[in-house]
Amino acid sequence: MKAIAVTGPESIELVELPRPVIREYECLVKVTACGLCNSTDLKMIDGHVGDALHYPFILGHEGVGEVVEVGSRVRNFKLGDLVTDPAFRTEGETGYRPDCGHFVEYAVAQDFEAMAEMGIEDKAFRAHCTRRVSLPLSPADAAILLTFKETYSALKNFGFTPGMDVLLFGDGPIGLALIRLMRLLGAGWLGCVGHWDNRLERIKTDGGADCVVNGKTHDVKALLGGRSFDMIVDAVGASSIIKQGFPMLKTGGKIAVFGVLKQSDPGVTIRDIRNNTSLHVLQWPVGEHEVHDEVVDMVRSGQLDPRRFYSHTETLANFAEAVRKIRTREAFKVVVVM
Repeated sequence: MKAIAVTGPESIELVELPRPVIREYECLVKVTACGLCNSTDLKMIDGHVGDALHYPFILGHEGVGEVVEVGSRVRNFKLGDLVTDPAFRTEGETGYRPDCGHFVEYAVAQDFEAMAEMGIEDKAFRAHCTRRVSLPLSPADAAILLTFKETYSALKNFGFTPGMDVLLFGDGPIGLALIRLMRLLGAGWLGCVGHWDNRLERIKTDGGADCVVNGKTHDVKALLGGRSFDMIVDAVGASSIIKQGFPMLKTGGKIAVFGVLKQSDPGVTIRDIRNNTSLHVLQWPVGEHEVHDEVVDMVRSGQLDPRRFYSHTETLANFAEAVRKIRTREAFKVVVVM
């Protein structure tokens, strides 16, 4: 099977790997699409996410696919099921580690409920990640579900509550998803700061932001007129945003960091934190799979429309073009379809 491997900083290769052979409690999943994460995937390609990154690795964490084979003891999946977040595995020693590893043609879904009934220890599970999708979505649309799950679970973790006044930094698909969800959940006043006028207009129109500001061309504080916030969300991942945000917080307010900080980022110190405010760092999602059913219901009801959260599709063979379109901002988000 073909896969996207990152073999070094800014070095991407389309490689051939053995197709996984499923065990009795597993399903073979034909991966149908995987979103290219504008932030984390590009930072991983460039080697900017910390010491835990070791080359070569298989990229991708926004994969979806169709069950095409089931093991003899699988009871909770069937042929044709659409599933999110299958696990990377290949046969034999290839030297390629998975860093989620969804940019592959085939992956594995574990029937963890059946495994638990069989007495298999928890450590054999892959974090209970795979979920069935009970909606007839296109592959590209289905790949956006993880964006919704990560952002919705982040708001729960950050302690977002209705009526909050929030300022968000970041004008990409994550920023759009966070703004849209906060509007659905009853936010008070919502603002967004970014660097691209067309993206900011998208966040205002599709997300429901009350105000958008281009931070490259305008004075953010001046345009906001001294407004203060219950929460400021950093969807980019930069200590400069964190430091800029603290003076704009209300007493008891919070800086919520969703974006992944680069390894070279200078960071913040305790002296940067304003008195009686807090900093909540959630650069890696927690609990995103537990909100799967809620997110699917929001898509089913039309509150969330996946088609508004990506602009382009590409093929696995054209992966370099997908990366180029994200880097140049030609694309808002790219989904790779197999």
